[in-house]
Amino acid sequence: MKKQRPGRALVKVLLFVTLLGFIAYRLWNENWSQMNGLHFRNPTYLILAFLLIIANQGCEWFKWKTTAEHLISDTSVLRKSFFSGIGAGFLTPNGWGNFLGRMVYFRKRDRMYIVLASFVSNVSQVLPTLIFGAIACFFIPKIPVSLGYVSIAVSTFILICFFFGEHLLPKRRTRNKFLRHFRLFQEQLGSLRVSLFGWSFIRFQVFSAQYVLLFMAFGYTDIWFLLTSVWMIFLLTSIVPSLWSGKIVIRETAAIFVFTGTMVSIPDAVIVSLLIWVFNNAIPAAVSSIAWLPVSKPDVHVVD
Repeated sequence: MKKQRPGRALVKVLLFVTLLGFIAYRLWNENWSQMNGLHFRNPTYLILAFLLIIANQGCEWFKWKTTAEHLISDTSVLRKSFFSGIGAGFLTPNGWGNFLGRMVYFRKRDRMYIVLASFVSNVSQVLPTLIFGAIACFFIPKIPVSLGYVSIAVSTFILICFFFGEHLLPKRRTRNKFLRHFRLFQEQLGSLRVSLFGWSFIRFQVFSAQYVLLFMAFGYTDIWFLLTSVWMIFLLTSIVPSLWSGKIVIRETAAIFVFTGTMVSIPDAVIVSLLIWVFNNAIPAAVSSIAWLPVSKPDVHVVD
């Protein structure tokens, strides 16, 4: 894997610091006496949002199992590589480095497949974000409707590439072993893409439900307003590069933009966004480190 260019890394660091400063400035100027976030009005919703961590990670598990179980039938290896992928994803930008933790449990000749499968799985998770983000554009007044049409166009293009990508490229014979393997893996993944998209769709709904439940725990009740706002936050954060996994700081900034001038207070929006990061990134990463640590030295499955 190529190292990230220093210039690009510097831009991400500057973006992170700028957004962090913006959040601090907004919170400093807020009226904290009107804040709901530090006392839960409906703790039951908080518990439900917490329990959905299992459903969220369960969807990701089934996505991983769908792509990897034909390489190896040993459930324990699949489980170890899954937890290892969570830990690796937590430490990489946007969480897309999960393949780094997964591939060490498989043979060298299978590693290209693991990389490609993880990429396809991650792309399948982007699609619901674009689709429902486009819907949200038509219900949030401060968002230009044109963004909705752009999102629809982009999601349609990615959807076509996702399901029919291999048919869009010329099928020329090649002596390049790498390209031959790449095309073979594409064909193997072809039959799995519907399943991957289905699990990604379910996971997106679980993620949305968690977000809304946390707002409801703090006393907010307009579910449709909260749901469309959450979809818009997901859309905005999906197009901004992140310094590391979970869109920390970026999601909080998007939440401030979406909820400014609405019934949701800015401190509440920031706290809920932080809780979403804790629930779906920090806690799974902590659990995966516990599950992965005793087996950090895989045996016969590492290399040929």
